Amino acid sequence: MLAAALLCVAVFGVLYLYHVNRAMCIVPEEARNLSPRRWTVDEIKSAYKRAVHAPVDITKSLPPRQNRRYIIVGGSGLLGNWIISHLIARGESAAAIRTLDINPPSRELLALGITFVQTNITDPVVVRSAFSQAWPADVAGMPLTVFHSAAVIRPAERHKAFLPLSRNVNVRGTINVLDAAQKAGATCFISTSSGSVSIRRARFWIAPWERIPENFVQVVDDDTEPPKEHGQFFGNYPVTKLEAEGIVRAADDLKSGFRTGCIRPANGIYGIGDEASTSISSMYLRLGGAPTWLSPTIQNFVNAENVSIAHLLYEQRLIEHTASPSTLPNIGGEAFVVTDPNPAITFGDMYLLLSTLATTPIRFPSIPPLPMLILSHVFEWYILLRHFYLPWLPEPTNEMLQLQPALFGVSNPHVVIDDSRARKSPEQGGLGYEPPLTSLEGLCRQLEHWNRLAAERGAAAMVGKGLRTYTS
Repeated sequence: MLAAALLCVAVFGVLYLYHVNRAMCIVPEEARNLSPRRWTVDEIKSAYKRAVHAPVDITKSLPPRQNRRYIIVGGSGLLGNWIISHLIARGESAAAIRTLDINPPSRELLALGITFVQTNITDPVVVRSAFSQAWPADVAGMPLTVFHSAAVIRPAERHKAFLPLSRNVNVRGTINVLDAAQKAGATCFISTSSGSVSIRRARFWIAPWERIPENFVQVVDDDTEPPKEHGQFFGNYPVTKLEAEGIVRAADDLKSGFRTGCIRPANGIYGIGDEASTSISSMYLRLGGAPTWLSPTIQNFVNAENVSIAHLLYEQRLIEHTASPSTLPNIGGEAFVVTDPNPAITFGDMYLLLSTLATTPIRFPSIPPLPMLILSHVFEWYILLRHFYLPWLPEPTNEMLQLQPALFGVSNPHVVIDDSRARKSPEQGGLGYEPPLTSLEGLCRQLEHWNRLAAERGAAAMVGKGLRTYTS
């Protein structure tokens, strides 16, 4: 009798695990209708030829020169580098551009004459010092814009015990930068938030009678209400980004002339960056691929150049409104989600493109999601056990730190971004956002750059280089 009961429990357990694994692999009709078409090898190759021989001219999409001083906080990151590049491309004086970060931006940008000040934004004294350094006499009288794109990205953590690891940079750092910007007389402050602040945590351990996980399909726009409780966010990262966003938005003040706003890039940002860039496409290229269970997952991605343009457009809108408050809607102190100008793609679309175009070795072997989900819980339990009770246990590896349940909360759900509000005209209360690069064009643009570097340096010099767990 006992043996029969144990057998029944075992069978039920196996069937339940199969049920959960199957649910995590489903593409519900609701999601499929939002993104019904997959890329083909032929269109990928055709788009790549265009990227090589007739690349998209980004300069046509840049807002006009504003003749201002600029401080870019986080200028060594993927987005910060592009903001600086676009400012230079539209004719702003390099002498009027200063970037603050732990690491310097690219050598190419430094060679143009911009100023780099090594800055730890968690130290308010250091931040104020970086802001107060003298400017060249010929630009010192120009008005000041601050772009704040510095952040620490720790997507795998969800327990409140680890919240300070994200909050110290993402919230305290933002407070320090905002305070220094106001004291330095800045009149425009644009901060990079995240589209993930509105993503709700999916529940994968479903009941036997449920077909798909809760929050498995989400459509996110500017009207989507962000979660209110910590446990509703996928992890600590969006908790801290939403808190920082609220501080920036509340600081907007038309009367004093200090205008603020936030851009929420869709999850996640990709594009041409330095060798240590942690955009998802860059990591895949450097790693030579990865085992994956995400091929069917539908999500929006956004090119860093499109995101940079959104920041510059928001600056332009705020400058225009400050100059003529009665003629345009007031969009100060708001947040706009932005993405690429195409329907959401699947991770499988990206895998196909990378596998088709990369001249360096790359593979994406398929694995079931459930064993990895179970393993992620084991890793999280170990990390919590060490943190609270047994600090003498060996430090967790990078793999353990990254593969925790929160990672599934942001990568597995089908999340479709609607940025139609940002695309509205200024007269309608939008940014006039018309991103020039589709995801297909943007990824082909990145692969052309990658393959060119691989040809110059050799594949061995590219794959496996510049890896790091977290970025700031």
